[in-house]
Amino acid sequence: MGRTRGWVSGICLVACVLAVMAGTARAQGKPEDSVVVYSAADADMVNAVAAAFEKKYPGIKVSTVVAGTGEIIKRMEAEKERPLGDVGWSFGPEAIGDKKGLFEPYLSKEAGGFFPGQVPADRVWTPFTTMPYVIMYNKKLVTEAEKPKAWKDVLDPKWKGKVAYADASKSGSSYTLLVTWLTIYGKNDAGWKFVEDLLRQCKVLPKSSMTYQGVANGEYPIGLTFEQAAFEYLKGGAPIGLIYPSEGTAITLDGSAIIKNAPHPNAARLFLDFTVSKEMQELMVDKFGRRSVRKDVGSPAGLPTLDAIKAVSYDLDYAAKNREQLLKRFQDALIKTQ
Repeated sequence: MGRTRGWVSGICLVACVLAVMAGTARAQGKPEDSVVVYSAADADMVNAVAAAFEKKYPGIKVSTVVAGTGEIIKRMEAEKERPLGDVGWSFGPEAIGDKKGLFEPYLSKEAGGFFPGQVPADRVWTPFTTMPYVIMYNKKLVTEAEKPKAWKDVLDPKWKGKVAYADASKSGSSYTLLVTWLTIYGKNDAGWKFVEDLLRQCKVLPKSSMTYQGVANGEYPIGLTFEQAAFEYLKGGAPIGLIYPSEGTAITLDGSAIIKNAPHPNAARLFLDFTVSKEMQELMVDKFGRRSVRKDVGSPAGLPTLDAIKAVSYDLDYAAKNREQLLKRFQDALIKTQ
């Protein structure tokens, strides 16, 4: 009996030591052997970064879930009592700001390399890339003479039913566009009249990717989207043109954040830091045509400099704090116009 007690005590002692060691490793930031990434970015970009991360850190397996911003947020909310994901990467910071309780504040180790003013004061999200918003058009379907030069030009009756735009309740980029139009035309009934008039022109799609893919493939003459999505097709040889509307456009950041109570928090921080490292930001610029948040990384070749684009004063706090209210009114407008 005494031996049994001693044996059990020994097991308990070993278990306690192992637990303390695990806790110490966790506190010291030793990364776990896996990380689960939720992302609204294109699958090609997600896969490229995941593969690069696994190559650099061969002991860590990356699992990814790619979906629209709205779907990602719903998933996180459903899992909040027992999160399955570790990091939300490359999606709308408005959604992060609206659902701050889902995330853990974190200041990236790479933050010293960012342009000033890009990290929010509460550190709840980390900037990933800079994204202007554009009108995309297919040059085989739209002549240079007739192409829209402003957002309001898309209201021309000739474009009715020929404009691709993703549902703002599902797409973070489309939500940014919605707030952009309200910024330009008024955060009141006048602005919403413009939104309703525009929706009457649009084929509203369930995913952002259907917008730029549809324009590139010639399914739609015009699409309303973010710069990088259109530019990637242009670089690939598609007959695509980009228009920076004369009224101005949003030039915003997409962001990443650590999920609160993530099962692999240290690996999540390591992955987030990796995405904003000089190495990965150069990949974003050179391969994917995204604009970097780092001071030591240049801009994509073939795109105008940011100071050459007329920018609107996009209020990220307004967009985050009023997101649910604005999306409810958007849904009402969608029912009214489609």
